[in-house]
Amino acid sequence: MGKLEKDIAKLIRNYQSKTGKFLTIATVESATGGRVSDRITNIAGSSDYFKGSVVSYSNDIKENMVGVKEEILILFGAVSHETAEEMALGGRKLLKVDICVSTTGIAGPGGATPQKPVGMFYLGLSAENTLTSHKHIFSGNREEIKQKATDKVLRLLKEHLQHRLDIIEAKPLEEKHVVTCFLEHKNMILILRRSGKVGTYKRAWAGVSGYIETDDVDQAYTEIREETGLFKNNVKLVKQGDPLEVLDKSLNRKWIVHPFLFHVIDPEKIRTDWEHTESKWIKPKDLSKYDTVPGLAKALKSVS
Repeated sequence: MGKLEKDIAKLIRNYQSKTGKFLTIATVESATGGRVSDRITNIAGSSDYFKGSVVSYSNDIKENMVGVKEEILILFGAVSHETAEEMALGGRKLLKVDICVSTTGIAGPGGATPQKPVGMFYLGLSAENTLTSHKHIFSGNREEIKQKATDKVLRLLKEHLQHRLDIIEAKPLEEKHVVTCFLEHKNMILILRRSGKVGTYKRAWAGVSGYIETDDVDQAYTEIREETGLFKNNVKLVKQGDPLEVLDKSLNRKWIVHPFLFHVIDPEKIRTDWEHTESKWIKPKDLSKYDTVPGLAKALKSVS
């Protein structure tokens, strides 16, 4: 198992930890004959991000399966910048991935021309807003050339992933202040399931929440009225917790959560609005059983 495929796996998992999303990858290979995908799948757990490969050894497969244009193959040949880019672009569309790399070249000992010697390779990469290819001439026998080409395209993939990660890490987090209100009655708390119409965390369980537009206490009462139909005389403020930070790298956002605990005097008057599809009274210790918005358990603990 080589270092490059380990580094690729680490970069993809680092990206996932910061964004909540795996970058999916695939390969379209000609002269390397599947070696690139073999190296990538030597890593345990690579099925999280590696989706598949096409070994397009013949022009027929390049054209009819991957989608390389016939005129590209006629005008520039199978071993060219243009074909490498078409292979990467077509593979990304065919296999529905975020990134696809391609290899096309002459591994030898035959197949060379004066213009395209043994060892000439073009390595391509296609991703969102990126389509590139690189020419290399590798020395050695057939086995050595294929190995060098495989290493080089893996390095190309690694560099692209590192660039994507650097962009994420350099981007400042957007800061948003919100209230989260827990409504309590008879030692039970009310949780609400967010609808598919809300902007973030669709179908996740939450407390009564909303962006702070005025004073945080006033905002808490406003959100309770809008989301449950309860007015100030229907609830009693029990505790206001200290603001806490909840990071969500997938949204590039830092939530500053202002937690509150209210006792509900008139639970029978609760009427949820369009933001929620259902509500439940649960024991606080059972909150962990639900798929919640980020930081909800931490916010509850701060007012318990």
